[in-house]
Amino acid sequence: MTTIGIIGSGQVGSSLAKAAVAHGYEAVISNSKGPQTLAGLVAELGPEARAAAATEAAAAGDFAIVAIPLTAVPQVPAEPLAGKVVISTINYIPQLTDASRSSTTGRPRWRPRRAISRSWRSP
Repeated sequence: MTTIGIIGSGQVGSSLAKAAVAHGYEAVISNSKGPQTLAGLVAELGPEARAAAATEAAAAGDFAIVAIPLTAVPQVPAEPLAGKVVISTINYIPQLTDASRSSTTGRPRWRPRRAISRSWRSP
């Protein structure tokens, strides 16, 4: 069975975890507050889901989804994602001034050594 590592359990991350489980995937989901705070979501998702720290979720997935705010990008565990396909739902918002983006390109400084697919672009 394919396992998806999901970093972020907000609206997008939890919705993608629900869809993944509904379509026969295993989901390992994480958030910044710790796996213990995801007990309710994991119970709702059922036996094909479990909570973990971000590093463990990244390592467990055959591929990963990063569904976090732009300001949390520096917390993404890069090493466990090396060589994996990563789907990013992170949206750059030009009005934000943030150390996690390059001032010259407006793109996140997070430059992983893996394939990244962007999704869920907001206008």
